[in-house]
Formats: sequence, structure tokens, C-alpha cells
Amino acid sequence: MTQMKWRFEKLSNIADDFQFLSGYLLSLTQVETLKKYAADLVIKYNEDIDQEIINEIEFFKYQAKAILPDLNATALNILNAIKKYELDSTCPNLITACRLFLTMPVTVASGERSFSKLKLIKTYLRSTMSQERLTNSAILSIENKITKNIDFEDVIEDFASKKSRKIMF
Repeated sequence: MTQMKWRFEKLSNIADDFQFLSGYLLSLTQVETLKKYAADLVIKYNEDIDQEIINEIEFFKYQAKAILPDLNATALNILNAIKKYELDSTCPNLITACRLFLTMPVTVASGERSFSKLKLIKTYLRSTMSQERLTNSAILSIENKITKNIDFEDVIEDFASKKSRKIMF
């Protein structure tokens, strides 16, 4: 639960950074406030987005009224509208910002995948499994590409050498 809360907070922080990329805020927010949001975004993502986004957001605010379907437009709707109306050359940083925002949530997929694997592993019949065994089984299942490459003969020999008892004559 702690990991889920932490990931949710981080995802919320990212969403706050890109909040101005919605039809609702583009239409209702003043230009100066949008410019401030864009400037803050440039500071955080300076390797991907440059200062021109500040001018692009002002230009796009006035275009958005005509080209966006409604106030509930998302970053994906904005990106599609920019492509549809061929505003690529006038809003390249805005396109980059939309793409960044739309691909960020993918980073939490590994945590979700872990929970899915746990659900598959811990079935009703295996509900008495200890925590340590469940954790180890989950790791083996998640890292199945590595697991397939394990040479079990080496594992057995290593285990036997560690657990063998010396027999005294």
C-alpha cells in the first residue's frame, strides 16, 4: 500500500505539471497564468522542451477555441487537433509536452504488473503459502526471461555443496 500511495503521489505531481494541457484550462485560464505554467514546465523538462512553448501556448490558446471539440479535451485531443490542423511547425514544443505527458504513466506499469502476477500466483489453493515463498515465486514469475535461462544443474550442484554433510568414517 505504501508503494501504491507513493506512486499515486508522484503521478499526481506529474499531472499537476501538465495540468494546463486540457481544453478546460486552456479556455478558461488567462494567458499570463498559462505562460507561467509553461515556464514551470520548461524548468522541469529543460532537456525536452525549450522556452518557445511559452509563445506556443499563447498562440494555441486562441486556436483551441476553434479546433478543440469541447472543454473536456484532453492532452490526447490537443495532440490530435495539432496534427489534424497541421500546426506541427508552429507548436513543436507543445507537441513534445503532450507526448511527454501521455507517456509518463507507463512508468508505473511494472508495479501494476507485479500485483497482477501475485494474483495469478496466490490462488485459492495456494492461500496458505508463506510470505517468503510468495515473494520468491512472484520474483521468479516476473523475471521469467531470466528464469528461463537458469541452468538448473548448476543450481542443484551449488545447493548440494552448501547443504551436504560430511560423513565421518
